[in-house]
Amino acid sequence: MKKLIKYFIGLQFALLVIGFSSCENYLEFPPVLEFNEDSVFVKKANVEKYLSQMYAYNFDQLPFAGNRLDRSMLDAATDIGSALYIQSAYGVHKFNKGSALAEWISNDTFGEDMFSYHYKAIRIGWKIIERTDEVKDATQAQKDRIKADAKTLIALHYFELMKRYGGVPLVKKAYDSSAESLVMRSPVEDVYKYILQLCDEVIAAPNFPMIITDRNELGHTSKGLAFGLKAKALLFAASPLFNNDRPYMDNLGTNSNLICLMKYDKEIWKQAADAAKTAIDSCETAGLALTNIGDVDKNYTAAYLYSPSKGNTELIMVYLAPFFGRKENWLPRGLPINGYSSNIPTFNYVEMFQKKDGTYRSWDTDTITPVNDPTYPYKELDPRFKQIICYNGMEYYAGFTLEMHDDFAGNKLGKNGKFASAQFAHYNHKYVVGFEDMMITTKTWRPMTIVMRLTDLYLIEAEALNEYNDAPTPDAFARIDAIRARSGMPPLDQTVITTKEQMRKMIQNERAIELGWEDSRYFDLKRWKMGDNFKGPIYDLSVRKLANNKYTYKKYIYETRYWGNHYYLHPFPPSEVNKNYGLIQNPGW
Repeated sequence: MKKLIKYFIGLQFALLVIGFSSCENYLEFPPVLEFNEDSVFVKKANVEKYLSQMYAYNFDQLPFAGNRLDRSMLDAATDIGSALYIQSAYGVHKFNKGSALAEWISNDTFGEDMFSYHYKAIRIGWKIIERTDEVKDATQAQKDRIKADAKTLIALHYFELMKRYGGVPLVKKAYDSSAESLVMRSPVEDVYKYILQLCDEVIAAPNFPMIITDRNELGHTSKGLAFGLKAKALLFAASPLFNNDRPYMDNLGTNSNLICLMKYDKEIWKQAADAAKTAIDSCETAGLALTNIGDVDKNYTAAYLYSPSKGNTELIMVYLAPFFGRKENWLPRGLPINGYSSNIPTFNYVEMFQKKDGTYRSWDTDTITPVNDPTYPYKELDPRFKQIICYNGMEYYAGFTLEMHDDFAGNKLGKNGKFASAQFAHYNHKYVVGFEDMMITTKTWRPMTIVMRLTDLYLIEAEALNEYNDAPTPDAFARIDAIRARSGMPPLDQTVITTKEQMRKMIQNERAIELGWEDSRYFDLKRWKMGDNFKGPIYDLSVRKLANNKYTYKKYIYETRYWGNHYYLHPFPPSEVNKNYGLIQNPGW
């Protein structure tokens, strides 16, 4: 990671040395006078700097980096999250209110994606693959690894493109002129199969590590990532958004294969399950395992926040942000924390958590707590709950308890509640567990951005097995139960969950909990074609402290949000479409 961070920090210097500049067209290779390409492939160090630029283009589109969505996560644009409305800059408001414009979504550093970055990275990747063998001061093993690294990043960029846009232009070599670079969109089937091809080539490549064991290289790609990318690409290809005989909108007519397979192929689910199992087996044989530090109240946090040196055994690829966002975005509002709440859990999310006995708590009737017991409604919930969500009466750090309530007359009262314009009755705890008192101690906050971890592969295999078979299988139960067990949760009740539909709901629930606030829910809802979940209704709790020091908790509808079917896939930047070389826009934009 130190090595990778040096690459990122030195990126501006590297760009000056290499002379790379932006291009008029997203696939246009820079003019020769502005880019002394030959000087790159003279030294290994120059090629590594060039490779680091591929990482930078990927990194800039991930949480805790750059200005994307002004520090909100995409989960804040789903049913499980929100961002503070009084701060209008948070980009997710545009999705939730239906005001997101096409150019902002895919061609704005404050939007969701920079479409052009993917192709700039892909172009660099092919140059590296085609010319690295010319480098004289590198061994063949070093050259092989650099090329495999570049090819894995190309596959990763294509996956990020596919899940956002569907079928995209496929660039399979380095282009040297803008005339050659005007490639048309390929059908979504061709895109996911090309990702699989790239991953297979990387897996077969010599001198490329199965997993990253050197802590100084934690942010690099590996064969483990390639195995995992195959499973994820197949999962998306198998899901209803793409694996369908009818597109989500009919506007494209004969070009509908750009956004849909135009057929249903059940076998893709089987391929996804097999790929996930192979990825799991390969990673575990190489030494990875579901993280378990021996504490059910910390295992979940360890799985997404801890480094390998502290017991995290499931990281396949992560970025440790060298330029991370402000910690206040994740902290509660009100005194003495003064957080910004750019990522807030909704009550819809709270309701997803079972009790420790595997049953669900009923929130549909008002709850009245015992005297001076504000945490009463939360005490029996899944141990993962308090590692993800903050609540009224929670001891946030030693000597300070969160007050997220009004008084019996509805007046604003709690220091961290409506008095602080808190919006919802809960705050996000994920990513700041262990850093709660940092406004006092000023600990260094350095969150990891998860690209892939083993838990995701367990969930992929369980879902794919369930969708392929007519009823839940023992293997699907086993994968979910293993994830639950490390957090002290009982196995799923197989006498109750007997149908594919029931198991599907449980898997979707587990994905929301385990991968919450890792930018998974947004794309999951889309690939499942569950657009109505974006609308809600979005629920909250009304929490009041009574004169007798009891508390009441009452569920209510906070809002209903916007959803249009054109949101299922991102728009291509209109500025790119308007160049009139034939780039077909996604329907509804």
